[in-house]
Amino acid sequence: MIDIQNRFGLRSTKQLRDWVKKFQYNGTNNSLTATPSRKQVGIMSWKTTFEERIEIVEYVTVSEHSYSQAAEHFNVSYQQARSWVLKAKASEEMTEVERLRLENRQLKTQIKEQEVYDLFLKKSEKSRTRSECTTQISLSRYPSH
Repeated sequence: MIDIQNRFGLRSTKQLRDWVKKFQYNGTNNSLTATPSRKQVGIMSWKTTFEERIEIVEYVTVSEHSYSQAAEHFNVSYQQARSWVLKAKASEEMTEVERLRLENRQLKTQIKEQEVYDLFLKKSEKSRTRSECTTQISLSRYPSH
């Protein structure tokens, strides 16, 4: 600690310890990032619709974002995002209609993902057959001896 303190011209080892506490290793992008302090979220000036709540729940559960990230992304409070996710997870609290809407939306998302995947496979297959055809044409120009 003293070696680092002298190397960077710090006033004390306490200052270095404070810096270490403030920064943490972020494994997602392999960098050091400052530990975020609790952000103040203003009072929402509108009520969220049921669809918006489902979108927030999916953002946290399906996309595996944190409550903080969801709160910032959708401009809602951390507590609201957390409570909606917990409510969705404890589906006994949801009405049957809410549960079916959530399930329907999740199934539609899965279908869209599958369609994108299928389209990708189709295009890659086309590309592969096109390159094979080009190779065969170029080989047919040179007769084998």
